Amino acid sequence: MTTSELILSPRRVTRASVLGMLLYKAWLETRSRFVASAAVLTLLGFSTVLRAAPTIHGWERFHDGELMPYALYVWLSLFHGYLQFLWVISAVILGLGGLVREHALGTSGFTLALPVGRAAIENTRAAMGVVEVLVLALISGVIVSVLSPLAGYAYPLSQSVRFGLLLGGGGLIFYALGFLLSHVLRGEYGAPALGLALSAAFYVLTKLPGLEVLNVFDLMSGKLYMVHARYLLGPVFPFAPLAAWMSVAFVLLTVSAALVRKREF
Repeated sequence: MTTSELILSPRRVTRASVLGMLLYKAWLETRSRFVASAAVLTLLGFSTVLRAAPTIHGWERFHDGELMPYALYVWLSLFHGYLQFLWVISAVILGLGGLVREHALGTSGFTLALPVGRAAIENTRAAMGVVEVLVLALISGVIVSVLSPLAGYAYPLSQSVRFGLLLGGGGLIFYALGFLLSHVLRGEYGAPALGLALSAAFYVLTKLPGLEVLNVFDLMSGKLYMVHARYLLGPVFPFAPLAAWMSVAFVLLTVSAALVRKREF
């Protein structure tokens, strides 16, 4: 059923079809940003494998007598390096959009005419975004695990998935930040600029003495939970801190939905 049919014949619509329509609408709004981000992170995965041999050999020549484990190279290149940086940018950008932006573009009237509440519209958009950022957190690592044997190395797929879950779950707060700012600021560029600036400022803040408890970046990289002789995650998965940071993200998403319900369009 199309959205126009949904407006004209609301009595024929089931709850499942409404949910499916809203999810599809949220996908249409974000797919270009998601596909662009996925393409960049896919290239990062390929380049990580292709750069492995020369980078490791160069490091070992510089550190005479020391060997660089492949797992350490992957961690420094991805989960503690480029992947974390690029993923945070993608998460903030994917959080943008929604009814406030539609209102600025003059298209919110169509969405608000749908026979569903504002909460349903915002909740499905948030849910679609959460799924997208979690998928993005897995792409580079999974590619590295799959392609590493072609370069003469091995990296466990289970480790890529676990590191990806830490990155996506712990860093969900950055998606929620972009989502919240898109409901506060009306400008096209204000929300992404402020979101990225706040993310950078937060990173600097967590490096100050006494504020280590706020350092979600170490959770996202798995730094505190690795077996350092192997540079892989140990048997204990940090569910408690992960749940704590995801709860903060949930609060920000809830506040965003509340702002939309009170706003005049």
